[in-house]
Amino acid sequence: MQLPRETPSIDPEATIARHIADVACLLRDVSPNAVARIVEQLHATRLADGVVYAFGNGGSAATAMHLCNDLLANGAGYPTPLRVQCLASNISTFSALANDTGYENVFVGQLRSLQSTDMVIAISASGNSENCVRAVARANEVGATSIGLVGFDGGRLATTCALSVHVPRHDYLAVEDVHSVLCHAIARALGNA
Repeated sequence: MQLPRETPSIDPEATIARHIADVACLLRDVSPNAVARIVEQLHATRLADGVVYAFGNGGSAATAMHLCNDLLANGAGYPTPLRVQCLASNISTFSALANDTGYENVFVGQLRSLQSTDMVIAISASGNSENCVRAVARANEVGATSIGLVGFDGGRLATTCALSVHVPRHDYLAVEDVHSVLCHAIARALGNA
């Protein structure tokens, strides 16, 4: 027996147009100066031979992985390459820490050798992901640079990170899209630094 196909009750074209317009509006409100300061910090981390650790959960984990990829690819021509690591990439380590020490410790557990010359980049739409908050606290404790890409009301990360870019919208998809565009802008600018 074949079930009847349901037709969407929404107009997909209008929904797509609204989403694109919303993301474009949010991007216009981002301060290029704040993003440029992240690029300056990345450049300083490279010169200090520090390591950049990026992390997030869900879509933000994917953004962190993509950022690490782009930072490596765009800095390939430099005599001093930027060392980057995505803390959400190694599922073996990630799941072992989640199982053994709790999900709230999956990132901080990977930062035991963090140095003051290093940088952490926490990506969180809510700004309140406990595992990100704990990793940033660890960075602040050792004097490493802490960067946050946050959304919603900024959450705890907006105030605990040394530098944060806040996308003030309570919409995961729009916030994650803006974070992705900002990461591309950061990688492109760092490639020209």
